[in-house]
Amino acid sequence: MILSLIGTKGGAGKSTVSMGLAIWMSKLRPEERVLLVEGDTHVQTIQLKMCPGAERTLSDVLSEECGLEEALYLCQLRSGGTALYPNLSILPAGVQFLPRLRGDPVEFLRVTKQKFDLLQDKLRKLFQRVVVDTPASFGFEHLLLTSIADGLVYVVEPSDDSIDATVRTARGLERLLGSRTVGVILNRAPEGEEEWKEKARKVGRLLAVVPDDPAVGVSFRQNLPVVAAYPTSPASMALRTAAETLLNLELKPEPFGRKFKRAIEKLGE
Repeated sequence: MILSLIGTKGGAGKSTVSMGLAIWMSKLRPEERVLLVEGDTHVQTIQLKMCPGAERTLSDVLSEECGLEEALYLCQLRSGGTALYPNLSILPAGVQFLPRLRGDPVEFLRVTKQKFDLLQDKLRKLFQRVVVDTPASFGFEHLLLTSIADGLVYVVEPSDDSIDATVRTARGLERLLGSRTVGVILNRAPEGEEEWKEKARKVGRLLAVVPDDPAVGVSFRQNLPVVAAYPTSPASMALRTAAETLLNLELKPEPFGRKFKRAIEKLGE
């Protein structure tokens, strides 16, 4: 199962949520291989906190400078010399998502489709669970990283701007790609959040409410995911709830090429 995490605005905590979900999935299903894909080439939070010093990246895979297996790194978080999450791998983003468009744009789209068809096929063979952390802004790379997924999970903040923008994005992606909205995670929720819970449900099923937890900021300054630094903190436990729900989902896989072709045709209408 491949899930893409989407946040329509920077700073919503999407990378924190992505790391937390991937870690909990690996802890709750130790017999399964889990992969966290960093799709944001601008921030690279996941590489910094979970596999610093990585030399090969998604950028290298897409530019065909290396194979996928060469860019996969076991999560480097350890305790007393022992790997905390031995079944969790990381695919870091790198500095550039795709080579620049040169020549025939039709040929560029054909080659891009071919690359992502192959990437999706390999991910399914190597891993039982894949979590993709997408960029904050919507563009061509975002379209690719949502098309590759079986379902989409949205991350919103308790603000009308965040929730309204996410509703529009979710409906737009449903029309454009036929993508399934799995649900939404309300992040940094204040006490007495009932109003925001109801508003978040306009996006889709409410998977979890992650409280405004000081442990998140403390762990961020320590360059650690909150789930690793403070596994029993309120934020971490809320992310566990979301992970448990997602692990019990059954999503029908859909080939990347079918959704990508549908999107290109609709964009051309």
